[in-house]
Amino acid sequence: MHWRLICLLVIGTSLALSQDDSARQALRHAVELQQSGRFTEAIEAYKAFLKNYPDAPGAIRSNLGAALAHEGRYPEAIEEYTQALKFDPSNAGIRLNLGLARYKMGDVVQAVREFEPVYATLPENDPNRARVALLLGECYLRQGQNERVVALLDPIATSNPQNHALDYLLGTALLREGQTERGAILIQRLLEDGDTAEAHMLMAYTQLKANQKKRALEEVNHALQLNGNLPEAYSLRGRLAFLDSDMAGAEKAFTKAVSLDPGNFDARLWLGTLQREQGSFKEAHDNLDSALRLRPQDVRARFQFARLYSDEGEDARALTLLEALEKDSPEFIEVHRTLATIYFRLGRPDDGRRERKIAEQMDSDVRKRDEARGRSLTN
Repeated sequence: MHWRLICLLVIGTSLALSQDDSARQALRHAVELQQSGRFTEAIEAYKAFLKNYPDAPGAIRSNLGAALAHEGRYPEAIEEYTQALKFDPSNAGIRLNLGLARYKMGDVVQAVREFEPVYATLPENDPNRARVALLLGECYLRQGQNERVVALLDPIATSNPQNHALDYLLGTALLREGQTERGAILIQRLLEDGDTAEAHMLMAYTQLKANQKKRALEEVNHALQLNGNLPEAYSLRGRLAFLDSDMAGAEKAFTKAVSLDPGNFDARLWLGTLQREQGSFKEAHDNLDSALRLRPQDVRARFQFARLYSDEGEDARALTLLEALEKDSPEFIEVHRTLATIYFRLGRPDDGRRERKIAEQMDSDVRKRDEARGRSLTN
């Protein structure tokens, strides 16, 4: 986003540092290569320059980072941006580019750590403020922090009435928070601007929440007709296929979602779960580990990891995870059931019977609530 501006700054800075004509020419050549779109050659030119002048200003490393990021070489770009910030810690442009590289890698947790200080320093009237807010809001949404999305984007929604991305992020967070009326307003606003993929995705979430799975799938398919590269749509299609017991269709959809967005939590979690159930443990580890990095405290991801260890015969490791999960989420029935099974396998029958009794009592309580709800509906 910002490399052209940084390039212009680099030349002037380097002239102040050195009277070496060959150094200035080498740097100017690297910048010109980058500006003309010859990124591979520019990368080599910058590297050659930095080998001879390792203490050059951080903006030069930032230029190199931008060229690497353009070529999809994000780990290398992250290293260069990180080094650049050591020279200039307060440079918001470099920090934003570092956040973008982490974002492209699917590492939204680290991306947030870069985006937040950038957003805090931008004035209210800066046009970049809304763009950074959207990046930050999307990262919050991916981490399941819906209330933070609402707190961040709600204040700027009125002043950005034609921003489909903002309406989609805010609408999704509102629907997930149970604020369906406000979410419906944003759906209507999106529809007023035309038949958009974002509007159909919001309607799909609304239909799923109402347990209208067929209508939700119709909305997802409509969204994909308008935009065939929506990872959220493939992830939701996978969930709907899973609920319909179409495991092959679910795996295909989740795999597509991950290919489009490596940081898609739902797709990683569901794909890892499917792979665990199919006995593909190595692949399950990769996806569930990615899911946990995105949301370290998510109870579903932690439970699936415990089940994975148990399936692999590592009951002791599974037990450690499940006992911690039981403390954090005592209402999670499946945790108690799984704990009972593992306690019995480990030769701890008293603990196994205790957990089984807890699970049976919780099942009974659920049935009683359902029966009471049914009676109230018929009266």
